[in-house]
Parts: sequence; C-alpha cells; structure tokens
Amino acid sequence: MVDWYKDLVTDFGGDANSFPVPDFSEDCLYLNIWTLQASKDANLPVMVWIHGGAHRGGWSYEPNYIGDMLARQGVVVVSIAYRLDVFGFFSHPELEVSNFGLLDQIAALQWVQQNVTAFGGDKNNVTVFGESAGAASIGFLLASALAKGLFHRATHQSAGYEFVNFDNRNDFMEQGVALERQVLRTKSGIDALRKAPASQLIGAADNIYSEYRPGVVMDGKTVAEAPGRSLDKGQLQSVDLLIGSNADEWLMYLDPDADEADLLELLEEYEVANQEAVMAELRRDANIFRQMDRLITAEEFVCPSLRLAEAAHSNHKNAFVYYFDRVRPGAKGATVGAYHGAEIPYVFNKHDKWLPTADLDRDIGQQMMRYWVSFARTGNPNAEGLPQWPSYAEGDAGVLQIGDTIRSARHPEATLCELIDSGN
Repeated sequence: MVDWYKDLVTDFGGDANSFPVPDFSEDCLYLNIWTLQASKDANLPVMVWIHGGAHRGGWSYEPNYIGDMLARQGVVVVSIAYRLDVFGFFSHPELEVSNFGLLDQIAALQWVQQNVTAFGGDKNNVTVFGESAGAASIGFLLASALAKGLFHRATHQSAGYEFVNFDNRNDFMEQGVALERQVLRTKSGIDALRKAPASQLIGAADNIYSEYRPGVVMDGKTVAEAPGRSLDKGQLQSVDLLIGSNADEWLMYLDPDADEADLLELLEEYEVANQEAVMAELRRDANIFRQMDRLITAEEFVCPSLRLAEAAHSNHKNAFVYYFDRVRPGAKGATVGAYHGAEIPYVFNKHDKWLPTADLDRDIGQQMMRYWVSFARTGNPNAEGLPQWPSYAEGDAGVLQIGDTIRSARHPEATLCELIDSGN
C-alpha cells in the first residue's frame, strides 16, 4: 500500500517521499475511535471502517481514513486493524481455520458491541463500511454465521468480486506445508512454525505464494460456503445496504501495450457467453483501454454489486446504489479517471495535499459524508437539501451518479451487466 500511494503521489506530480510511512509490527491488533460525545446515553450511530489492501497490506489510519470529519456529523467512527497476508490468511492441515484476519474483524465488532456505549455509540445501530478488500470482507461477514447480529447496515465500496471469485481451503494446504518446510527446513508442525520470526515468514510467503497470495477461503468454520452460493440461496445476513463502484476501477492497472487480443482473452477468461452483444456494447468506446476497463469493472465490481442490491431489495431491506465518476482536475486526473479508491477521500472528506482539489471536490465530499451518515443513522441516505437518491429495485437500475454533478440516473453500466448476465 505504501508503494501504491507513492506511485499515485508521483502520478499527480507530488513528492513521493512526502507520504507518511507508518511503523509495521506484529503487534497490529488495535482500533481507532473518533467521537464528539462520550456520554453513555448519547446513542449515536456507529460506523466501523474496514480498510482495503487486497488482504495483503494497508492500515486502519491511512491519511484518507482519519474519521474526525465524519464524527463531526454526529456519529462514532471506528476504524479497525486485522492481520494481513500470510499472518491473516493461512491454511495448514493442523489448523481448523484459515481466515484469522476475518476472525480479527469479528473480534473487533464484538468489542464494539461490548464497549462502544462508553464512547457515546449505539451498539444496536452499527454500520460496517469498507472499500476494496474491506468491502469484500463485508461480503464474507454477511456470509459468516460468526458475524450474525454484530452489525445492522453495510456500506460496500468497490468490491463484489467476493461473490464471483472464491478459494477453497484445500487449494492452499500444499502451499502451507511448503512454507513450513522452507522456514523450518523440516516438517516440524504448526507450533514450531509459530515461533519463527515474522520477517522469515513473510520472506518465505513471498516465495511460496509468488503467483497467488492467500486470502479468505471457504474453511467451513468462519465461512461455510462461497458467498455467491449463499447469495443465490438467499442465506446472507439481511441488512440495509449502500453499495457502489467507480467508473474506472481498473484503468490505472492495465498493461499499456494491451490490444484487442487481450480484450478477447478477457472475454474467454470471464466465460462470457454473449460475446458478440457484449463486444458491441463495449465498442461504443473507441479506446481499447476504456473497453477493457469497462469489462473488468463490470465483471468484478458492478454486476455482482447490483445482484447484491437486488437481493437486499428482495429481502425487504433498503438498497441504495451509487456510481462514482468524479475525475480530479488536470491532465493526470484524466489519465487515471475515477480510479479504484478515488471515492474514499470524499467519504471521509480528507483530501491529500498532492491531490488536485477544487472547491467542487470539497462540496462533493461534504455531500457524500451527509449521505453516508444519514444511511448509518436511518438506513436511508437521503437528507434535507441533498439531491434525491432513489432506492434500487431490479429492472429500473436507479442509482445516484456522483460526479461533477450529483443526480439520480439509470446505472450507466446496467445494459452491459444485463448483456453479461443474459448469456450466463
């Protein structure tokens, strides 16, 4: 995540060395709280932030996650830490569970239930919110019996892929044993592995998991089955939902030498059956990079998110969908577009000095904070003086489009998702 931030700072013309790098440690289980009211009878809504970082990196107090501006809106903001990479997600035959990072999140939510009243929070009105792997974590929590009743609403930003892609625990057992042998030079068991230095473990993990890092797996304990199957069977925890994604989630990660052959390969990889119709829709954009980004964004973020919103609506819960397409001013902003993570500074209204920020950006941030807080307070993001945010229902695809203007609209990628889903 440090490298990600520094690359972004450089892209926007800033000094990469100005980015504040935290100390890293195995002593990593803590949480942060922002509140204006510590009275036990304040009963303020509670918003619990789960950070992203591909379950490999990130931390709970990144510059865009500081919660004082949100707390001033009349909520208690909690940001939590959890174990990452091989420390948080590791499968081994001697272990009953694999998802230690997810267990950390559950423990933090239990802590909130037991303690947040002392900070003025209402333990019966807890909203989890997160982005990328943080939002994917929320998807797994919705599917986990261990998390039932620990939160009442969910704000899910730029994920959805957890309902499409999933890993089985057995697939990582062999790598777990290989890591043990590399670290210990023999098969000595999990107790001996626990005594190994953290630096040695992460070094071995870089070697053993060089192509595909471990993440949340179906271990039968923390997550019994793939969340997508739970979604299809109507067995997810039923909560009010605010969900959405950005216009250009994957644009900044695309190979600069990509061509149409790569796009066709993507269609095969995603097993898109309705390829001709999907290609015709994508070719409304002449730019091959925009075509590829639209396909990846739809498959990994938009379409599964819309399915989750439909499920919430079908379960008689509130469902509100956003589409974020605000691009930062200047030439570099136009290059990266509404990138993965671009909405976060607006949610917390924390804009880095190196980000080109106009008065309009601060105004958008103020409005987004009010939407997010209103949802946490009542399950409905609408509030006096804000543009109307339509509830989401299957068929109408009504969303709030957040960009240079904020307005209700039909989801710009609804047609693409309909084409993708119709062939599968």
